[in-house]
Amino acid sequence: MLRKTGTLLTAVLIGLTATAATAGPAVAAPDAAGSTLSVGKLILNPTDRGYRGSIPVTVTNNGSETDYFQFKLREPVPGAFQPGDLPCDMFDMRVEQNRRVFNCSLTTNWADLAPGESRTVTLGFHVLTNPRTYPMTMSGGWVEAYSNNGGLVATKSFSALFRSTTGSLIRPRTYEQDTQPDASIRLNGPVTEFPGGDGNLRVPVTIRYGGDAPHNSFWVQANSLPAGSVFWHTDPGSGPVGSDGALVPLPELQLMPGEEYSFAVVISPPTDPADATKLVDIELTTSWYPETPDIDPSDNVVRTTLAVDTNG
Repeated sequence: MLRKTGTLLTAVLIGLTATAATAGPAVAAPDAAGSTLSVGKLILNPTDRGYRGSIPVTVTNNGSETDYFQFKLREPVPGAFQPGDLPCDMFDMRVEQNRRVFNCSLTTNWADLAPGESRTVTLGFHVLTNPRTYPMTMSGGWVEAYSNNGGLVATKSFSALFRSTTGSLIRPRTYEQDTQPDASIRLNGPVTEFPGGDGNLRVPVTIRYGGDAPHNSFWVQANSLPAGSVFWHTDPGSGPVGSDGALVPLPELQLMPGEEYSFAVVISPPTDPADATKLVDIELTTSWYPETPDIDPSDNVVRTTLAVDTNG
């Protein structure tokens, strides 16, 4: 169950691995073989779940030979880029100034452009924060296009402009995004036997996200499981886990400020039934690049036994 306990909410999707880096975009060289890059203006509009917007990116092959192009992107707002909206193969992801940088190989749209030919793709963005009554802005985004024949075509910087809930874009304030996650977890009922036999145990929990710090996903990890017990799967879930940790099965991986999600961890029974009364800690962590400590670690752990509540 997904529900909201604060004001407006939003979510994003991406599961990638990253290594930290600090270098900025490459210095723009003269257009490769006269080819050009153009990038539109990113305006993020308020929705019922945060802000959404997109920009067109166009490359034109002005060379005398057929050429192949790919590009590199740095998002202007940490956690905002939606690679699922783009028909390309993402690779070599890293982080600069808390913003993800993606290399993108457009195997269908930009491959083998003939002389004089152009291609346009649309980059989608979704910012996980509550819409404001005033406009905002955040800079730091850029796009680089590369030609197989000539190297760097150009670098274009762009910012995100957030439209207010009243429709205004005038005199925007700087968007101040949280830098530390604010996640919490709590038990959401008694331990019961999971339907279907095998003696597996269902531990219901609810997680909540309290801020708008960028995040990629959530993970639950059990400490001191008794012998024989492992996370078998989550409910809802997509299949066996078979370890002491599991990805939280969010529909879109991420949560908006004030949003909650309830699910259950299904755990196999201990080899020794007496061990069901031993305490087990289940810890919630938030994934981002690099990993950032939660603003309040005290509510990131719940403690339970695996003993079935016969009164439940």
